[in-house]
Amino acid sequence: MSAILEPPPLLRYGEPGFFEAYGAAWGFRDTLIGFYAEDGTYTDKASNVTVQGHAMLGRFMKVYLGFSPRCTVTFTHWMATERGFAAEWIWAGSNDGPLRLHGLASPQDGSPWRIEGISLCTVNAQGRIQTHVDYWDSDHLLRTWRR
Repeated sequence: MSAILEPPPLLRYGEPGFFEAYGAAWGFRDTLIGFYAEDGTYTDKASNVTVQGHAMLGRFMKVYLGFSPRCTVTFTHWMATERGFAAEWIWAGSNDGPLRLHGLASPQDGSPWRIEGISLCTVNAQGRIQTHVDYWDSDHLLRTWRR
Protein backbone atom coordinates (compact mmCIF):
# COMPACT_ATOMS: atom_id res chain seq x y z
CA MET A 1 0.00 0.00 0.00
CA SER A 2 1.39 3.36 -0.92
CA ALA A 3 -0.57 6.36 0.22
CA ILE A 4 -1.07 9.24 -2.15
CA LEU A 5 0.80 12.26 -0.82
CA GLU A 6 -0.92 15.09 -2.73
CA PRO A 7 -4.67 15.71 -3.00
CA PRO A 8 -6.08 14.76 -6.40
CA PRO A 9 -7.84 17.26 -8.65
CA LEU A 10 -11.48 17.96 -7.83
CA LEU A 11 -13.27 16.63 -10.89
CA ARG A 12 -16.93 16.47 -11.78
CA TYR A 13 -18.55 13.17 -12.63
CA GLY A 14 -18.04 12.45 -16.31
CA GLU A 15 -14.70 14.25 -16.60
CA PRO A 16 -11.72 12.13 -17.67
CA GLY A 17 -9.92 10.71 -14.63
CA PHE A 18 -12.94 11.05 -12.33
CA PHE A 19 -12.71 7.53 -10.85
CA GLU A 20 -8.99 7.79 -10.17
CA ALA A 21 -9.40 11.22 -8.56
CA TYR A 22 -12.45 10.23 -6.53
CA GLY A 23 -10.68 7.12 -5.20
CA ALA A 24 -7.61 9.17 -4.28
CA ALA A 25 -9.82 11.78 -2.57
CA TRP A 26 -10.67 9.23 0.16
CA GLY A 27 -7.28 10.06 1.66
CA PHE A 28 -8.00 13.82 1.86
CA ARG A 29 -10.92 15.10 3.94
CA ASP A 30 -11.53 18.47 2.27
CA THR A 31 -11.01 17.17 -1.25
CA LEU A 32 -13.42 14.30 -0.71
CA ILE A 33 -16.11 16.65 0.58
CA GLY A 34 -15.79 18.70 -2.61
CA PHE A 35 -16.86 15.70 -4.70
CA TYR A 36 -20.25 15.71 -2.92
CA ALA A 37 -23.34 17.87 -3.36
CA GLU A 38 -23.93 20.19 -0.37
CA ASP A 39 -26.76 17.91 0.79
CA GLY A 40 -25.18 14.69 -0.48
CA THR A 41 -25.29 11.52 1.59
CA TYR A 42 -22.75 8.81 2.29
CA THR A 43 -23.94 5.47 3.67
CA ASP A 44 -21.69 2.68 4.90
CA LYS A 45 -23.87 -0.42 5.13
CA ALA A 46 -21.21 -2.48 6.95
CA SER A 47 -21.09 -0.09 9.91
CA ASN A 48 -24.70 1.14 9.61
CA VAL A 49 -23.59 4.78 9.30
CA THR A 50 -25.24 7.44 7.16
CA VAL A 51 -24.08 11.04 7.04
CA GLN A 52 -25.61 13.92 5.09
CA GLY A 53 -24.10 17.22 4.10
CA HIS A 54 -20.57 18.53 4.08
CA ALA A 55 -20.28 19.10 7.83
CA MET A 56 -21.32 15.55 8.74
CA LEU A 57 -19.17 14.08 5.99
CA GLY A 58 -16.24 16.02 7.46
CA ARG A 59 -16.89 14.51 10.90
CA PHE A 60 -17.05 11.03 9.37
CA MET A 61 -13.77 11.61 7.55
CA LYS A 62 -12.07 12.73 10.77
CA VAL A 63 -12.81 9.31 12.29
CA TYR A 64 -12.03 7.45 9.05
CA LEU A 65 -8.63 9.08 8.57
CA GLY A 66 -7.90 8.90 12.31
CA PHE A 67 -8.25 5.13 12.08
CA SER A 68 -6.08 4.70 8.99
CA PRO A 69 -4.56 8.01 7.83
CA ARG A 70 -2.64 6.52 4.91
CA CYS A 71 -5.41 4.27 3.60
CA THR A 72 -6.18 4.10 -0.11
CA VAL A 73 -9.26 3.46 -2.21
CA THR A 74 -8.76 2.15 -5.71
CA PHE A 75 -11.72 1.75 -8.05
CA THR A 76 -11.00 -1.36 -10.12
CA HIS A 77 -14.12 -1.66 -12.30
CA TRP A 78 -17.16 0.52 -12.83
CA MET A 79 -20.36 0.84 -14.79
CA ALA A 80 -21.35 4.42 -15.44
CA THR A 81 -24.57 6.01 -16.64
CA GLU A 82 -25.63 9.60 -16.98
CA ARG A 83 -27.21 9.54 -13.50
CA GLY A 84 -24.59 7.62 -11.53
CA PHE A 85 -22.36 4.61 -11.26
CA ALA A 86 -21.67 1.28 -9.63
CA ALA A 87 -18.01 0.63 -8.86
CA GLU A 88 -15.91 -2.16 -7.39
CA TRP A 89 -13.04 -1.03 -5.19
CA ILE A 90 -10.20 -2.08 -2.95
CA TRP A 91 -9.78 -0.25 0.36
CA ALA A 92 -6.39 -0.90 1.92
CA GLY A 93 -4.72 0.48 5.00
CA SER A 94 -3.46 -0.33 8.45
CA ASN A 95 -4.90 -0.37 11.95
CA ASP A 96 -3.21 2.82 13.12
CA GLY A 97 -5.81 4.63 15.19
CA PRO A 98 -8.99 4.13 17.16
CA LEU A 99 -12.15 2.70 15.63
CA ARG A 100 -15.04 0.77 17.13
CA LEU A 101 -17.03 -1.51 14.86
CA HIS A 102 -19.73 -3.96 15.99
CA GLY A 103 -18.57 -3.68 19.60
CA LEU A 104 -14.90 -4.35 18.89
CA ALA A 105 -11.98 -1.92 19.05
CA SER A 106 -9.19 -1.77 16.49
CA PRO A 107 -5.83 -2.94 17.83
CA GLN A 108 -4.02 0.28 16.77
CA ASP A 109 -0.93 -1.81 16.06
CA GLY A 110 -0.27 -0.84 12.44
CA SER A 111 -1.30 -4.26 11.12
CA PRO A 112 -2.38 -4.15 7.47
CA TRP A 113 -5.76 -4.97 5.95
CA ARG A 114 -7.29 -5.04 2.47
CA ILE A 115 -11.03 -4.99 1.84
CA GLU A 116 -12.96 -5.36 -1.42
CA GLY A 117 -16.37 -3.77 -1.84
CA ILE A 118 -18.82 -2.08 -4.13
CA SER A 119 -20.36 1.38 -4.23
CA LEU A 120 -23.67 2.47 -5.73
CA CYS A 121 -23.78 6.20 -6.41
CA THR A 122 -26.02 8.83 -7.93
CA VAL A 123 -24.90 12.23 -9.14
CA ASN A 124 -26.66 15.55 -9.52
CA ALA A 125 -26.85 17.79 -12.61
CA GLN A 126 -23.66 19.61 -11.48
CA GLY A 127 -21.62 16.40 -11.54
CA ARG A 128 -21.43 16.10 -7.75
CA ILE A 129 -22.22 12.94 -5.80
CA GLN A 130 -25.74 13.01 -4.40
CA THR A 131 -25.78 9.55 -2.82
CA HIS A 132 -22.98 7.08 -2.20
CA VAL A 133 -23.71 3.69 -0.61
CA ASP A 134 -20.86 1.29 0.24
CA TYR A 135 -21.23 -2.46 0.65
CA TRP A 136 -18.37 -4.48 2.12
CA ASP A 137 -17.74 -7.36 4.53
CA SER A 138 -17.02 -5.88 7.96
CA ASP A 139 -16.15 -9.33 9.31
CA HIS A 140 -13.15 -9.34 7.00
CA LEU A 141 -11.78 -6.22 8.74
CA LEU A 142 -12.70 -7.54 12.19
CA ARG A 143 -10.69 -10.72 11.52
CA THR A 144 -7.57 -8.54 11.22
CA TRP A 145 -8.34 -7.24 14.71
CA ARG A 146 -8.45 -10.76 16.18
CA ARG A 147 -5.07 -12.04 14.95
